[in-house]
Amino acid sequence: MVLTEDSLKLFLSKNKDISEIPVEPGTILTPSARQFLNEKGLKIVEKNSIEPIKERETSPSPTFKYRGENGEFYTEKPESMTQISGNILVKKNHKRIIFRGKIDSLQSKWLVLVKDFENTKNSDLQRDLKNIEGFIKNILVSEVLDTPFNETTILNETFDNIRSFSHNPKKYFGCDHLFNISSEYSYLVIRLNEMRSFVREVELVSIDCKREDLIIAFNRLSSAIYIMMLKGVSGKYGNR
Repeated sequence: MVLTEDSLKLFLSKNKDISEIPVEPGTILTPSARQFLNEKGLKIVEKNSIEPIKERETSPSPTFKYRGENGEFYTEKPESMTQISGNILVKKNHKRIIFRGKIDSLQSKWLVLVKDFENTKNSDLQRDLKNIEGFIKNILVSEVLDTPFNETTILNETFDNIRSFSHNPKKYFGCDHLFNISSEYSYLVIRLNEMRSFVREVELVSIDCKREDLIIAFNRLSSAIYIMMLKGVSGKYGNR
């Protein structure tokens, strides 16, 4: 890692009243960074060490490929880090990276579900499975690109309708809420319930990432899958 004057200024803007700056072992100081430290009366100390680091040669000047969240620069991407946006690196256990991994797992599980039922001839089931597949894909794209999630429908219904349908199964599907789900239910309904519960797990992770738009999306997604379960119980997807 190479420490520049700009990265030092950025670090100090976020960390006031310090006399020592901790850095990773092997850090190289540029000449301007060294001069800046001398002017400010600051010392650089390697992490897990109490000794100031020695000045190192800086020629030839390296080409920086990546930047860390705290302004640090990298010529190569460390194995323990990954890109969160553009050339910005974070640790692989960063909460946003964990969130993306959960969405990736959700998409993978749903694709397996779609494959399991691809030979089922019921057109309503096939339409709903593919609709949810596209919805999950759009969630993943929104998170990875850090763009607003603009979907307002799922299963070809508005979010408000989805909430109403899921809260009133007797009215819309002629059956009660599925409070006592068990192995006696059809394989389709049990698999859908598995996906619904996993969506709830992903939703909890989304709260830590403060993506309000995706929190709403996951809420409606779990409701939509519950509606598919109600359709399964009421026979709208056939007898499987």
